[in-house]
Amino acid sequence: MPNIQPFQGLLYNKSKVSLSDVVAPPYDVISSEQQQELYDKSEYNVVRLILGREENRYEESAAYFNLWKKENVILQDDAPAFYVVTQTLMLEDGKQITRKGFIGACELEEFGKSIYPHEKTLSKPKEDRLKLFTATGAMFSQVFSLYTDREYKLNDIVYQITSSKPWAEIEFENVLNRIWKLTDTERINALQQFLSKQKIIIADGHHRYETAMTYRETLRKANPSYTGTEPYNFIPMFFTNTNDPGLMIFPTHRIIHSLPEFDTGALIEKLEEYFRVTIYSNQNQLLKNLPLRTNNFGFILPTALGFILLELKSLSVMEQFGLPEVVAKLDVSVLHTLILNHIFGISEEAQVQKTNLDYVKDSQQAIDLVRAGNAQAGFLLNPTPIEQVREAAEAGYVLPQKSTYFFPKLLSGLVMYSFTSV
Repeated sequence: MPNIQPFQGLLYNKSKVSLSDVVAPPYDVISSEQQQELYDKSEYNVVRLILGREENRYEESAAYFNLWKKENVILQDDAPAFYVVTQTLMLEDGKQITRKGFIGACELEEFGKSIYPHEKTLSKPKEDRLKLFTATGAMFSQVFSLYTDREYKLNDIVYQITSSKPWAEIEFENVLNRIWKLTDTERINALQQFLSKQKIIIADGHHRYETAMTYRETLRKANPSYTGTEPYNFIPMFFTNTNDPGLMIFPTHRIIHSLPEFDTGALIEKLEEYFRVTIYSNQNQLLKNLPLRTNNFGFILPTALGFILLELKSLSVMEQFGLPEVVAKLDVSVLHTLILNHIFGISEEAQVQKTNLDYVKDSQQAIDLVRAGNAQAGFLLNPTPIEQVREAAEAGYVLPQKSTYFFPKLLSGLVMYSFTSV
């Protein structure tokens, strides 16, 4: 069962800085342009800790971190707490939504006991985060995770606090982030009891979780008399309900490039063996029809063919690849296994290494890249439904990388965590 504990977070000192000037998105979604903007925003922006631009950036991150603590720009909280967070934003259609969750310290454990991943990881990001953990002894963001509360039992236990004045409000990139400190012992105990019966699914932050496992083992070997209660045996996690009305998953689209042989006519002929192919004259028609069914893909080419909708004729074709049913039925599995590997000839290793594959969050950006001739093709996807993510993860299976894009992103620097202090 998951062991979730309150902890004394490391927080920016509100009397020293404006919180909206010092927070940042997760390190892996920050572009070089945004990195510069964040550097310019404040000399104390957390980007210097999570994604420094200095030559010896891990050592510099540690230097900044230690200096800011010395200057009382970053303070350790007075008492252990769960940090309740709401994120409110306006959608394009004018609808306002709020996602609720809370941050706690989760004891690290091997996957498959009560904590489950849902995506594959890569080695380079883990090497990068391990260097940062080792240099700073801290983590400046949270692993995003999911629990299931169909009856909304935690609304009375945890989220009643959101009717009171928050500890902080931060507006960042059109998202209003509010934070409360939950310190009431009775409510903390009730929350822990509820979570102890849960299966926790990692939504975002797989690399950081696996890195923390490696980091923990290193510290345990250096401290053979460890008790298991040391902070490095835990990792900060943000928990939200899979049934939360504000939980949104967006797709990540695929861009194909650098294939030595790319015969458009031959590829379409192969695709027609498995898919119903509909050609549209403009992107609006394609985007309108794409979400109407599962196992649909938008296929973008730089040629006069325009915009193509691919609709899988029968899911039974996936049986030949030996995938478990809960994985085989997912759009990302059909794309990566049937289309990219089987039809396009892009091996699984090449997919992992991104030899011929890039990922784009915005559908318009993907369309523009291809239509401008900067890529050979693009695939537009529908979002992976949260129930399919949960079903596959709890069955012990992982999906191709970038199968989900949870939005809004959690802010780095909101609540930070020390692996070395109580």
